[in-house]
Amino acid sequence: MTATTLTTVLQAMALTLVGVLAVGTVLVRDPLRQVVVFSLFGLSLVIAFATLMAPDVAIAEVAVSSIGVPMVLLPVIYLTHGGGKG
Repeated sequence: MTATTLTTVLQAMALTLVGVLAVGTVLVRDPLRQVVVFSLFGLSLVIAFATLMAPDVAIAEVAVSSIGVPMVLLPVIYLTHGGGKG
């Protein structure tokens, strides 16, 4: 197996994982679980960008999908679903 073939196989696997987790994110109905699946989807995008040789985009995606979006969504879910009641 040549390096080009291996790279193509890794890219296909990464993009398949992205597709599966994208559909999974849409199908999950519980908001808290959806944030978790969305974070996994973001990490799969990081893997896809890394295999497609776009490390700068992968680094930005790590910051957004692993830190930024959950830090915004989790407090909103907590406060809107009765968690903020004292």
